Amino acid sequence: MRGFLLLIGAALAALLLSCSDSAGPGGVPDTSLHIVQQDTLASPLDSTVARFWAKVGEGREVRINYQPPSGEDFLRFEVPGDGLLRKPDGSAFQPGDSILITVTVVDPARFEFRFEPAGLQFSPDHPARLKLYYYNANHDFDDDGVVDSTDTAIEHTLDLWRQEAPGTPWFRIASVKFEELDEVDANILSFTEYALAW
Repeated sequence: MRGFLLLIGAALAALLLSCSDSAGPGGVPDTSLHIVQQDTLASPLDSTVARFWAKVGEGREVRINYQPPSGEDFLRFEVPGDGLLRKPDGSAFQPGDSILITVTVVDPARFEFRFEPAGLQFSPDHPARLKLYYYNANHDFDDDGVVDSTDTAIEHTLDLWRQEAPGTPWFRIASVKFEELDEVDANILSFTEYALAW
């Protein structure tokens, strides 16, 4: 029985390591991360800052869209009613509590954005959900003037990355990519800076 339990423990450890959201022991420095650029022909964003009140017991969301004529989604952030876990001061949320959430696009020419307040934590069982749409990205990812098989290969490696503070390393987080929809979805457990990159 003990041998069986050790085997199960080793298998679980290997599974957890394979699911790690780290890009490596030291992460990736700013200079090595390639953040996806907006297409220069895309409509501008309707706003670079969006705010909403997340409330315990009520599902809420915020969106940032492109201006008309497209009006398409750029980013959608959803907080389920049972998603708020801890306030920035570490205290637990109580029924009826709410908190103001701010989403800021760091650079409208790039797929890089920040969530505040820092220190806010979401339930691992009911996390917040980020949906990012990159159909208006510059699909010439390697910037060589032509969209070709190299760009397709780069698209296969796109992921969502997080950075705890400016100048610190970036780390890949678990996400799901729907290339046919130009969409990346990820569960969010805490607030920091995020980017779509490779």
